[in-house]
Amino acid sequence: MKITAGAAAAVHLRRDALQIPAETNRVTNGTFHVSLAGHDSNPGTEIAPFATLQRAQQAVRRRTKSGASIIVHGGTHYLKEPLRFSSQDSGSKQEPVAYFAAPGEPVTLSGGRRLRCEWKPYRDGVMMTEVAADLEFTQLFVNGKRRIRARYPNYDASEPGRSGYLQAAGALSKDAINSAAGPDDDMTYSTQAPRGVRFDPKTFTAKKWSHPEDAEIHIFQASYWGNLQWKIKAINFDSNSIWFADGGQQIGAKWSTHPATVNERSRFFIDNVFEELDAPGEWFLDKREHVLYYFPEPGEDLHNALIEVPLLEHAIEFAGTQQDPVEHISLEGFRIAHTTTTYLKDYDVPSLSDWAIHRGGAIFAEGTRNCSIRDCWFDAVGGNAVFVNNYNRGFSVSGCKFTESGDSAICFVGDFEKTNGTQRAFPYECQASDNLIHDCGFYGKQIAGVYISRAKRITASHNLIYNMPRAAICIGDGTWGGHVIEYNHTHDTVRETSDHGPFNAWGRDRGWALAQSHGTYTQDRSLDVWEALVDPMEPIIVRHNFFDEKSGWGLDLDDGASNYEIYNNISVGGVSMKLREGAYRKVYNNVWYLAKAAPCFHVGNNYNHDEYFNNITVMDPGNSQWPDGWPWWPQMFYSVIAPPAVGPWFEKIDGNCFFCSQGDFQAVVDQLRSEDGKRNAKRYSLEDWQKLGFDQHSIFADPLFMDAAKQNFQVQPGSPALKVGFKNFEMGKWGLTEEFPARWRT
Repeated sequence: MKITAGAAAAVHLRRDALQIPAETNRVTNGTFHVSLAGHDSNPGTEIAPFATLQRAQQAVRRRTKSGASIIVHGGTHYLKEPLRFSSQDSGSKQEPVAYFAAPGEPVTLSGGRRLRCEWKPYRDGVMMTEVAADLEFTQLFVNGKRRIRARYPNYDASEPGRSGYLQAAGALSKDAINSAAGPDDDMTYSTQAPRGVRFDPKTFTAKKWSHPEDAEIHIFQASYWGNLQWKIKAINFDSNSIWFADGGQQIGAKWSTHPATVNERSRFFIDNVFEELDAPGEWFLDKREHVLYYFPEPGEDLHNALIEVPLLEHAIEFAGTQQDPVEHISLEGFRIAHTTTTYLKDYDVPSLSDWAIHRGGAIFAEGTRNCSIRDCWFDAVGGNAVFVNNYNRGFSVSGCKFTESGDSAICFVGDFEKTNGTQRAFPYECQASDNLIHDCGFYGKQIAGVYISRAKRITASHNLIYNMPRAAICIGDGTWGGHVIEYNHTHDTVRETSDHGPFNAWGRDRGWALAQSHGTYTQDRSLDVWEALVDPMEPIIVRHNFFDEKSGWGLDLDDGASNYEIYNNISVGGVSMKLREGAYRKVYNNVWYLAKAAPCFHVGNNYNHDEYFNNITVMDPGNSQWPDGWPWWPQMFYSVIAPPAVGPWFEKIDGNCFFCSQGDFQAVVDQLRSEDGKRNAKRYSLEDWQKLGFDQHSIFADPLFMDAAKQNFQVQPGSPALKVGFKNFEMGKWGLTEEFPARWRT
């Protein structure tokens, strides 16, 4: 199989790392062994290994040459503190340092602890055991599986984001808060800081909670962009009110009306409540009495079960600086598990998108050059799995599996405010390639398989990403561009949220204006494009991806995303693509198949230089009409909302092929201003559309795919799409490569 240069380099390094010296019974200059049966006073040979990775790290630091191989043998290595690399642990290009699991031996690097429990019955099927007085944890794993903290309503994963939730009855008003809650003096109570929510007593629990201040609420923002978590300050059963304490930092767009607003549209659940411990698989830690309670699953032999709890946020840290980086260290073959939840820790908003992030992860990297993570499994970590923060050059994550992470899988995030002079606080020429990512976002919902913000030249390629609450891949801003998004395969994303797509991009950079984007559409708010490339200074390439989606936008270039070249992508189902205000987007030779709504062009910049040509659009004939009387139906092949007030609507739009088995071509142009300034939607047939100067050579005809049912969207030799400029491209190369580790495929 043909793969990208970056993925090929990762495969080459992976094979090199597994070349273990034959003479492993004596100390060599750069080979050390770590085993649970070892001792740190040993010399670190295969027959006399070290016991801890930290001891092996010390031995590596004393080596007389650059390179080293640290072979870690089977079992679970519980880390008492993060394995922390500094510049003195570095290798070189010729002699790298590699930490890897011994071939054929499953190795877990755990940020937690195994509990030795003496279970005894409590009542109603619940068991109890004493734990150490200094032990606090927010996750529990039984035989390797995350269990559910006692909650109301009970956990139900049958409809993600819907089942197992209550519907809120409304928000708490400012007056209600000020009169009844006794708020802190330094709080500002308005829609900018939602401080509570009302519940419906008909659906809320009838149990009285002895310690509601220990409970936490998990609630969706009113428009379902994401969710938020708060500690609970108090519950008033007379007024049916829940008052928020600390939290609510997971969403962060800078609006006059805060996007974290919750109201009667929000769904929520509450956990960490002892009185709600009433279902198999639930648990509760009584921190006052130091007792763990657990309701075993049917058939679970609790006395012989493996009980583990997370204690560390970071299992591994790369801790260098721009001036003194960590270089040429690789990690390979490990299961990474048991790190703490982070949703109540500090979040920041790295750009003007409405995504907030916590700068932390099971593996946290800052100040690195040419380091890598390969062939690892990140299993149900509590927050982000891999966070590549600020200055990093050539950091690679490849051949890895990510499942059930609390937040995002892989993040590349810089700091715009620390990029001045010679400071370069951003990831550069890093990659996430050939990774399997699914069922992430267990706690946070505004998350991604791969998230990029304030970074430059990041490659995301050959990833298979599915079962996600929001995006598969998200680019949080245009700074500084140069990214390549290619050969990825996604399906079943945006399952728990709304108004998004498997690929989502923001462009709220210095060339963007909130007034134009979301204000009243007037000519004086329509912007020229002269600043559009100040931040996205290099084109972002999106090519050869397969988006197989039931809902959401296939490609969502939101709010000013500029300087994109998008070609040879396939989007099945969903809402094809969107270009919202921005410029210099070149979209060509893509296939939008069974789209539920038309390609959309929203709020165009004056003289936008957008090009849209040689694409195939096949609308879904079963999607009759959107609700609330919106004029969107299968025949609508373009939705143009608020076109530019000055200059051409598009620099180029031609050579496209449109088809639907029912009806004919229509374009809908909305928010055209009439003489009285009122909104004035118009519909155009293909002939009328062409009279406006658009799609002069485009056609309405069956493109004659080879075999769309088997995902072959090449067109037959006699296809009318070929006559207007469409070019066949290779099918089936998206997703994981043949080199992806076989053991992680399931």
